[in-house]
Amino acid sequence: MTHTEKVHVLFGMLAAISGGLAVWGVYRPASLARLIWPVIAFLIGFFLFIPVEAQTRTYQEVSWWTVLGSAIPQNPGTWIRDWFHYVGQWHVVQHKIGSFLMMVVGVVEFQRGRGRLAGQGWGFVLPGLLLGIGVAFGLHGGTAVHLTHRTEVVHHQVFGIAFAIAAVSLALVRTGRLRHPAWRGLWAALILAVGIDIGFFYRLTPEERVPAVHHHDAGGN
Repeated sequence: MTHTEKVHVLFGMLAAISGGLAVWGVYRPASLARLIWPVIAFLIGFFLFIPVEAQTRTYQEVSWWTVLGSAIPQNPGTWIRDWFHYVGQWHVVQHKIGSFLMMVVGVVEFQRGRGRLAGQGWGFVLPGLLLGIGVAFGLHGGTAVHLTHRTEVVHHQVFGIAFAIAAVSLALVRTGRLRHPAWRGLWAALILAVGIDIGFFYRLTPEERVPAVHHHDAGGN
């Protein structure tokens, strides 16, 4: 697999674990799952937020160790300067906004799980954040410089649509419009489904793997 595919396998699996724990936490609110899934959500956002987006090896076949090391700056002395250099690109802005919102999800939901943010208004923060994440990644790429292939775009669109549905359904649950127990966990089940999709099915076609068709100067995941 290429670098981008392996990156999506890692983050997809983490998203699936987080979503699965969130489902368990919804129906077993006294379990530790309510505290563990926000931590994983925060880590996903953090490790998407910190890398410098000059990924010239996006479509190269690399080792898992190389993929795991992607979050570590190749040039620590210029990391901050390089980060701000690439963040001016629109697709990088989307990437960083989406990952930042994931970190906020982690912080808010962890504190809610601990009972520190008990006000009714805090219950509507998560639907808003899920919608923001869905927009950031659902409209992510599909240009001449980032995610140029149909396969990549489709999976990001599925991501965006699923998170938008999750946001709306959760908001309707918390306003009392949807009362059946099945609706309560739909948002978490959709996160689980997105994680499975990205982890297991985010694969380029043989034609998309041909090096000659890639013209990226810089790009995100």
